Amino acid sequence: MNKKAFTLAEVLITIVIIGMVCSMTLPALINKINMKHYIAQLKEDYSILSQAHNALAAESGTFAYSIEHCAKERNQSTRNSCFRDTFATKFKSIRTCEEPYSTDKKTSCFPEFSKIKHLNGTPASTNYLNISSSTIVLANGSVLLFYLDSATCDFDYEGQFNYKRCGWVTLDVNGLKKPNTFGKDIYILYVMDKAVKPLAYEFMAEFNRNGDCTPESNGYSCSSIYLIE
Repeated sequence: MNKKAFTLAEVLITIVIIGMVCSMTLPALINKINMKHYIAQLKEDYSILSQAHNALAAESGTFAYSIEHCAKERNQSTRNSCFRDTFATKFKSIRTCEEPYSTDKKTSCFPEFSKIKHLNGTPASTNYLNISSSTIVLANGSVLLFYLDSATCDFDYEGQFNYKRCGWVTLDVNGLKKPNTFGKDIYILYVMDKAVKPLAYEFMAEFNRNGDCTPESNGYSCSSIYLIE
């Protein structure tokens, strides 16, 4: 009775085919798993900031009243620090940085701006990466940049927005780790008097809408896609 078996060549060909399939599908699978983690972290950070905002507003009557003292600070950097520190009274953090990053990674809080990218792969602009921003590392490992536009929460950049803003927060949900990309591990939240909101382009005046959450975009409005839709 003859016993059939695979030849060595057939086994090798099968292994090669399996390897090719894995090489094509594994990166996409890993990226999908990572994105689920990033989005879950974004939702957690959004909840932390929203609860802090609500607590400050409840204590002071309005959120704007809770940060009005920040207008007395000498310069933009100290106003940003005041904005951050007011929030920080309502959540747990590990440490703060007066400058977002330094050449020494051990003392940096946020990834170096020049190494951050838009979702489409282009170098990130400085729209939501201001060097005077004040930084804080949350207990869960996320890193937040705080920038105060107006301590009276009435900033609309000469009518370019369909809303009034106090300031903004740019958060990196996995700290200094890569990919350091807007729409993947970096997101933008707007702080208003009534609530913390994800950046959504309906907030912008029609002529000022400049992106979305597609692979060809800057990725700025991905926070609204993942938090609202």
